[in-house]
Amino acid sequence: LTMKNRPNFLFIMTDQHRADWLGCTGHPVVQTPHIDSISAGGTRFDRCYVTNPVCQPNRASLMTGRMPSLHKVRHNGIALPLESNTFVDVLRAHGYRTALCGKAHLQNMTGLAPVMERLTHATRTPPPDALAEATREQPGPYAQETPASWDDPDFSMTLPYYGFEHVDLATHHGDQV
Repeated sequence: LTMKNRPNFLFIMTDQHRADWLGCTGHPVVQTPHIDSISAGGTRFDRCYVTNPVCQPNRASLMTGRMPSLHKVRHNGIALPLESNTFVDVLRAHGYRTALCGKAHLQNMTGLAPVMERLTHATRTPPPDALAEATREQPGPYAQETPASWDDPDFSMTLPYYGFEHVDLATHHGDQV
């Protein structure tokens, strides 16, 4: 397929958003006309199950297609290893322009240290040869989503960021975004 014939992808992910609280899923009060029009003109999946009830491990699973036991993000505060291949990396490798607008939460957003320690490359068992495509060598910064980074006027994000070549990142939580 040429780039002209390839479909565009718009992947919308919300935090703590029940699927039945959209107009396109039949909510009797909530009105979401823009999301409804996107849903009407595209593909909407109506059966989705999370890999983990905690947001950061689940986001890492959506990005990598792997369970938390494989990508090692077991709870909030542990960054998705930068050497992880994501579906965005694959799209970008096939000529797609990729962008992230909003919240990523693939790295620690609070500036607080994780409760559990991250496994280092030295202590981690590498995947078997048949799964070698799951990772690549790419050490790098893991504080790109912390408020301190974005509050620094000299901060510059290292790109591509998990496959995204353009990033407009929303930081903080709730009404502090």
